[in-house]
Amino acid sequence: MRIRGLEIRVFDGVYPPSEDTFLLMDAVSGERAARGLELCSGTGAVGLSIASRVGEMVAVDLNPTAAMNTLLNYRENGMRAHVVVGDLFSPIRGEFDLIVMNPPYLPDGDGDPVDLAWSAGASGRSIIDRFISEVGDFLSQGGRAYLLQSSINGIGESIERADSEGLDAQIVGRRDFDFESLVVIRMARRV
Repeated sequence: MRIRGLEIRVFDGVYPPSEDTFLLMDAVSGERAARGLELCSGTGAVGLSIASRVGEMVAVDLNPTAAMNTLLNYRENGMRAHVVVGDLFSPIRGEFDLIVMNPPYLPDGDGDPVDLAWSAGASGRSIIDRFISEVGDFLSQGGRAYLLQSSINGIGESIERADSEGLDAQIVGRRDFDFESLVVIRMARRV
């Protein structure tokens, strides 16, 4: 599929670029960074959309198939990234100027690997909460993190958690649907 000038292939079992992907891409469209990190990379579409304005790009996904999908899409678009199979920040060292994540956020799933692309536990917050509690340790001074989230799992709760973790957080993108709203929350370490 062709998305915003990028050729994106989608492997079986990998979350395809959708409305949430496009909202996050829009929110980060003006960003530049020396070091960028995409977590829960899936196809790598969000990272690819900013890679030309990032000096060093790193992408992480728990699913080995998704990591391979990300790597292939970078290669096919003539861009480079260090792609790692791992669980959120666990394989990461150092600080980043820009961190983006479109995590699985739907409640439910029974832990089956097939569900990894969309399911985030009973409340849908398991990955979101971990991200918020850890992201400040990986942001450079002046660095920004962008998190895509659904209204299904408590946008206000995420803003409050970010505040308690010493992060300034604000909604910088929103798209409303009949059954939910999607938002992008930008976070930065409080100075």
